[in-house]
Amino acid sequence: MPATLAINGISTPTTSVDLAKNEADALLRRCRELVAVGRAEAILELLDINPEFIKDAWVRETYIRLAEEGRLRRAPGRPIGRDKVNPMVVVGLVGHLIETKRAKNREQAFGVLEELGLMTYAAAKDSFYRSRREARFKPIYLEFPELERELTAEEVAYFMRAEMVEVDRTAMRTFDDPRLGRVEFGITAHS
Repeated sequence: MPATLAINGISTPTTSVDLAKNEADALLRRCRELVAVGRAEAILELLDINPEFIKDAWVRETYIRLAEEGRLRRAPGRPIGRDKVNPMVVVGLVGHLIETKRAKNREQAFGVLEELGLMTYAAAKDSFYRSRREARFKPIYLEFPELERELTAEEVAYFMRAEMVEVDRTAMRTFDDPRLGRVEFGITAHS
């Protein structure tokens, strides 16, 4: 494996990992406190700050639970023209619905979001695909300690194998994890 790896096409605003982690932790902590005392709109406010928080398991589960309970409403005075649900949040919710087997695919997930009263099927689909074209989200740092584990020397060697990823092709790796079972990891390059 070379000491450096040239990757073309990835960009992100400059940030400090420690600063991003501290900010994310503080925002998540504050949101949990507000939701715990009955301010369900706090989860929407958190996602307004940065829709990438939808990647946090607690945020996804709480969002869906509050929607099912009919408590997922914005505070009065929402600015005109703002999306009811941020397009990146739609991506996270669609992924969550598929992962939790509540939908088999994206199309069914758009329908579930409509059934939950969050948006129409058409709005969900539009938001999902619009999110892939927008690059306006700043970085946050989220840790997933439940996925942390030590790798064996064989596993490290397996991951160190280099493969060129061609445009519009996916390079896949499959491995077995004692806790998660069979895990598939894919990287796709887009032009």
